[in-house]
Amino acid sequence: MTDKRTDEVTDDCIIPLEIPKTELRNLVVHQSEDDVQDIVDYIEWQCNTKRERELEETGKTDLEQEEVQHAEKIKTERVIGTDYSVWDVHTNLNRWWVITNPTNLYSQVLMPSLDYTLSFHIGLMARVQARREIAGADELHEFLSTTQRKIYQAQLTFDSADEIEDFQAIGLQCREAMISFTREVVAAGLFDDIEDPPKKGDFLSWSEHVIGARAAGGAAEYVRGYLKAICQKSWQLANWLTHAKNATRADAALCLSATEHLTHELISLALKSKSRSPEQCGRCNSFKVNVTWRPDEEEYIALCEMCGAEGNWNASSEVPTADEP
Repeated sequence: MTDKRTDEVTDDCIIPLEIPKTELRNLVVHQSEDDVQDIVDYIEWQCNTKRERELEETGKTDLEQEEVQHAEKIKTERVIGTDYSVWDVHTNLNRWWVITNPTNLYSQVLMPSLDYTLSFHIGLMARVQARREIAGADELHEFLSTTQRKIYQAQLTFDSADEIEDFQAIGLQCREAMISFTREVVAAGLFDDIEDPPKKGDFLSWSEHVIGARAAGGAAEYVRGYLKAICQKSWQLANWLTHAKNATRADAALCLSATEHLTHELISLALKSKSRSPEQCGRCNSFKVNVTWRPDEEEYIALCEMCGAEGNWNASSEVPTADEP
């Protein structure tokens, strides 16, 4: 027997080569291709933004384009009712964690621990979501900007409210938001055909006109009754809170929540009136008809999400004037 070692291979055991990252997707099961494509689009957009900016400004760039080679969902964890999905993403240049809802990416070089990264993401998103912003898309800012701003101011006041005077101020701001809604609706000319219009500050009367115009007929009796009831009770609540000497933070939260809810419902009805939007698409009979603002054309358009039909409501027919998407 000898102690001499040999490096010669004496059997057929061979360590296989690494599988190309671009081929890994074919080995992953139970993964939605649509979800994968969403992650791919997101990370390539995020990683190549600086490169695209340089191309626009100078026409050339020294940065190599980053392309996704493999994206795989690692886990989904539910935290306080919210699902967070974690993806392991390989590109030609880097490796990333991508965590959804809302989506953000983190370098695995800087943050190698998945559990730590998920905890960091949840905390970061909680702080981001805690920041107040004026709600609504372009169509709301163009049409009801003052109303949206007053709601936003009431929210900011609530965030810092500690004393009775602060809670009373929230009631006043909610009341002003309701009045602002009626004034903006009147200024938009939605009810120019009314022979004996109410005063511009008469929120309850104008809200009935808005509700009646979009929730008419016997089939909408309960919808109409509900909307009128929340308008009346929210108006009374805001007036009471403005002068309540025993107001609490819970009272202010209730008033703000009620005002946010009723203005959201009324604004939705007013936008449909503004665009003369039907409830149902005349082409495909879908109820997924939304209102969008076209800045270039300076008009509101009713758009069907299902078939792409768009146009203004034609009062002389039962279908909207539709164009091909």
